[in-house]
Amino acid sequence: MGKSLLLREQAILAHEHRRTVHRLQWDIARQPFERADILARYPEIEGSTHPVIRRAAGIWVRQAVASWFRTHEDPGHLLLVEAPLVGARFIELARVQADPAESYLAADTTSFLVPVPSREVRAVIEAARVRQSTTPEHAQDAANAIPVVLQALWRAVVQAAHDLGLTAAPEGSEYSPELYAALYCHVLRHRHVSAVPISEVVSLAGSPHFLEQPTSELRPASSEITSLIEEAVGVGVDEVLRASEVWYQL
Repeated sequence: MGKSLLLREQAILAHEHRRTVHRLQWDIARQPFERADILARYPEIEGSTHPVIRRAAGIWVRQAVASWFRTHEDPGHLLLVEAPLVGARFIELARVQADPAESYLAADTTSFLVPVPSREVRAVIEAARVRQSTTPEHAQDAANAIPVVLQALWRAVVQAAHDLGLTAAPEGSEYSPELYAALYCHVLRHRHVSAVPISEVVSLAGSPHFLEQPTSELRPASSEITSLIEEAVGVGVDEVLRASEVWYQL
């Protein structure tokens, strides 16, 4: 958690090194799918995006990544992606698929970083989410996972680790950085992945979503949304729901 702040700091460093930064973030990319007609059929479930929308966004993200790499061969360009993975949020980026995106995702020049907050840092993040849920400082703060969703996501991590044989910790156990890192590195085993321990609390004024550096933002076009939803439900809604429950099975 706290991925948006890390992404912002990466963008600042890249800008200082004269890189042209492009961003692809889950909370932003999913928003075009949240139209009234789509939400009427696939509403949020306990504060979480419906699995059909998650799947449609996942279909889009591989197409978007492949298109970006094809059109930005100059190494002066940098694509920063924020992908939660848990609960099938852009989990498609971890899967090996026979499509144009695969060679780019598996390339030596593509790195998957897993920020792993310490217990102390995690507690600070949870407290900040409580404040942001009542008094957001940026429009994007309102899209952050609310505290109850954070807790549900952690339960999903523990359940996934249990099913994969990575832990014997009880389901209601508290946050564990070791378990967090083990699960994510396992899910990303087909990628060039590194765990990044986060042990220091970074204080800043304002929201981590404020970006002073110019960046371009990847998100689905409105004209794509209907066809992506149709493709997502092509296997049946029940199958999409089942797959979202076992998102960690690649």
